[in-house]
Amino acid sequence: MVKWGSKTLELNEHLIHQMVHDNSNAIVRFTGLDESISNRIVAGLSKLLSEMAIDETHPLRIRVEEGLSKMALDLQHDPEVQAKVAKVRDELLENKAVKRWLDGLWEQGRSALLKAARDPDTMLAGRIGELVTQFGAMLGEDAHIKRTLNRYARRAVVGAVDSYGETALKLVSDTIRGWDAKTITDRLENAVGDDLQYIRINGTLVGGLVGVLIHTVDVLL
Repeated sequence: MVKWGSKTLELNEHLIHQMVHDNSNAIVRFTGLDESISNRIVAGLSKLLSEMAIDETHPLRIRVEEGLSKMALDLQHDPEVQAKVAKVRDELLENKAVKRWLDGLWEQGRSALLKAARDPDTMLAGRIGELVTQFGAMLGEDAHIKRTLNRYARRAVVGAVDSYGETALKLVSDTIRGWDAKTITDRLENAVGDDLQYIRINGTLVGGLVGVLIHTVDVLL
């Protein structure tokens, strides 16, 4: 979040300059103090974010993490907070403008995925590729993010198995049960490959030898 904030600040410095300029009186604008003030604001924010990114014990960073932890606990255990969040969620989802925006996001995402599937190299060379590269580098350098991501992945997998394990098992079982003999044979041949022919030959030979041995023992006894 801190690194995202630094990048966002860098890309939107002009908005801060414009905001200070618009809210300054004529004398301040005439003397150029508005530009000096906005430069100091940007520099101060940039310095603060840089310090927070480097120092894990930075007081403001600790306060933000404590606030996020408290919010997470409240969302899980505080009925009042849960109700407020649910109300805001329902109001947003009922808003027609939000619905149109979500539909647009879905369509854009779907189109981007289809385009990327047809030409992965083009996607990785663009903005998404840059973000993926940055995220990969961040994972390689930040042990805290690694632990957090691993913990989230484990919880997600356990939760998915707990919620949908029986459904997935039933789906697979029903699907295989509906296959005929030819379909099963084709699937096995595709999965095993040429080795399946050797397995068949070996099975026939071994089965035949065992049958002859059993018959011989039966005759002799």
